Amino acid sequence: MNFANPLLLGFLYLAVIPLVIYLINRQRYHRRQWAAMEFLLRALRKHRRRLRLENLLLLLLRTALVLLFVLALARPTVDSGQLPLLGSTGRQEAILIDASYSMGVRQTSRSVLSDARDLGRGILRSLQRGDRTGLLVGGLPPGEGPNLGDDAELVGESGAVRTRAALGEFPLGTLPLDLAPLLSEAAAFVEHQGGPGWQLHLISDLQRRDWLSAEATAIPAVREAFERIEALEAEVVLHPVGPERPRNVTIVSLDCTTPLLTSDLPTSFQVTVLNQGRDAVAGLEVEVWIDEELQGSRRIDVDEGDSAVVSFPHVFREAGLARVRAKVRSDDLELDDQRHIVLDVRQSVEVLVIDGGYDAVEEAAESDWLKAALGSDDLIATGVRLTPFHLQILPPDRFLSADLENVQVLVLANVASMSAADSEKIEGFLENGGGVLAFCGSRVQPLAWSRNAWRSGEGWFPYSPGGEIFDARRQAFFHWQIENADHPVMKFLAETPDAGIGDVAVHGYRLLASEVDPEAVLMTLDDFDKTPALVEKQFGKGTVLAFNIGAGRSWSNFPISPAFVCFLFEAMPYLAARSGESRQLALGEPYNRVIDSDEYAPRVLVVTPDGSSVPLALIEREDRRSFDLHVDGRWEPGLFEIRFDRGANSSDAFSSDWFAVNVDPREGELIRAPEDLLVDLYPALSLAEHSTQIEEATLGGSGDLWYPIFWVVLFLLVSESLLARSFGRSRRRKS
Repeated sequence: MNFANPLLLGFLYLAVIPLVIYLINRQRYHRRQWAAMEFLLRALRKHRRRLRLENLLLLLLRTALVLLFVLALARPTVDSGQLPLLGSTGRQEAILIDASYSMGVRQTSRSVLSDARDLGRGILRSLQRGDRTGLLVGGLPPGEGPNLGDDAELVGESGAVRTRAALGEFPLGTLPLDLAPLLSEAAAFVEHQGGPGWQLHLISDLQRRDWLSAEATAIPAVREAFERIEALEAEVVLHPVGPERPRNVTIVSLDCTTPLLTSDLPTSFQVTVLNQGRDAVAGLEVEVWIDEELQGSRRIDVDEGDSAVVSFPHVFREAGLARVRAKVRSDDLELDDQRHIVLDVRQSVEVLVIDGGYDAVEEAAESDWLKAALGSDDLIATGVRLTPFHLQILPPDRFLSADLENVQVLVLANVASMSAADSEKIEGFLENGGGVLAFCGSRVQPLAWSRNAWRSGEGWFPYSPGGEIFDARRQAFFHWQIENADHPVMKFLAETPDAGIGDVAVHGYRLLASEVDPEAVLMTLDDFDKTPALVEKQFGKGTVLAFNIGAGRSWSNFPISPAFVCFLFEAMPYLAARSGESRQLALGEPYNRVIDSDEYAPRVLVVTPDGSSVPLALIEREDRRSFDLHVDGRWEPGLFEIRFDRGANSSDAFSSDWFAVNVDPREGELIRAPEDLLVDLYPALSLAEHSTQIEEATLGGSGDLWYPIFWVVLFLLVSESLLARSFGRSRRRKS
């Protein structure tokens, strides 16, 4: 049993007052011998039993009056639902609000979420003292929802104070609505209260993707949650909010057309916008900002459901991190109107080529074809460069003395020997995130490579090189077949037949003396054994791509085919990308980076888009030469700065790193699910008759006893008066 005013139960001690009065009245009579009273005493002894019963009855009535009156003021309720005939029944109504970022749609000065809050306040105002309520919110990041505990709030004289306050405190979310967990949480809430009859008011903009599958059927997890609510004898009442035809254009992507970005290299930014509203949009303004400076603006028209790509050419003149932001104006939903990326603009992409030697027959070195395909990074007359790659070519005997600190890609062009020291240096390069492209042609010594590079599968090379197959007359040849068309390196070659990867003629190749993982094979020969031709291996933070041919023309026509250039311009960005250091993050995704000792700073902060800062800690790694930097996943979109403060005495007192966080563009799809279809698909779901008016129905579940108790008090009061009067008259007549 619960009480709306439990403090009033302290007045129950007043019930002893009738008993005290009764005892006092018994003590105030004194015995006196009087002959005239002897007759009356005999009559009193004759009717003593009846008089005692009358006095006891009146005493019990007066005591019960006080007890029940105080009890009624305390306003008790019971959770049995067994008192429908005695009085009114308290209502049990909880509010479920969709706070996903699509609820931020504005057509006037108010958002849809503001309308949802007002509707929730209307539900709370309709509750009366003794009713129970609660609040659950979906679409919010972890830890940002209202914390009202597991128990429902019992409405008092001032209403649902805690729930009403929480209804206005939570922010607009940045996530899509995940309906199944919200309903499961609601089912757990109802189950915890221990009684049926709960009515759950779900207020949402009814985004189609939240409620229906791609085939417009029920989502299994959502239906399961509704079935659980139905089993608890609860009901979900749906309150749709939001405009019928909202206007929303979402920036789906912001891409740089140059995979490896260097200074003085022409590039362009492509902004893809998608009209996810119900009407065509004319004159939409699209802007691109770089380092908070407007670089260009375009006006476009986008029909309903269509997308458009807008390009903005640009040339970076300085190396460093560049913050790029795309923005659209004149839209009803602001949160998906911007998209951010952070780009590392390099001075050049350093490629070190270890040339295996000069081919007298072909009259060319192994590196000549690589140099011709990758081009020179020298500036031309217009002040731009045509390639981002800067090649340094060394013979094998100078590899151990080479500085790999600034090298992004190492190319081993038919290198004959592979010593243990060479292999150890390559392993260190890969562990730091470098990329290796190896051509295993006629000069490769299988035994040395197998012993030092493969090392029975423990080394950096993906297989043990075997013997060679070669047709000196070049009359027998094979072609390549792409095995993994979705791989970043092979995707363009697979989708573009004109690239000519299928036209490469291979008349000599190296066998594999060990098994390889089929998932690591990107290309094979079309021979009977499907010999692997291009194999990948991840080692440390780096990547290895290994061909079973050389980089020259001795075994194939690959270097003189269009496929050679296409392959290199696909493979180089893939190999140069440092794993684990992406600066483009989704909501909630953490940012991790390894900080070298020369970059260490005693004070590190992350600055959020709103200008607030959070201190970070650098954790020393086992090598004691570097540190791990970890930033917990952020739930607000925008650009985040990591500031390194090394103190005023340092030559490099301050430096910054940046990363970008973006929302899921799919949440901008504002197509509403048909309300009648949802009611048909999901059990325990009904549609509110009026979205702005709450039906004040009486639900069985929480019995409010103060009404019947007051009626009992009134009945006892009248009965006590009538009985006292009747007993008094009877005694006077008999006396």
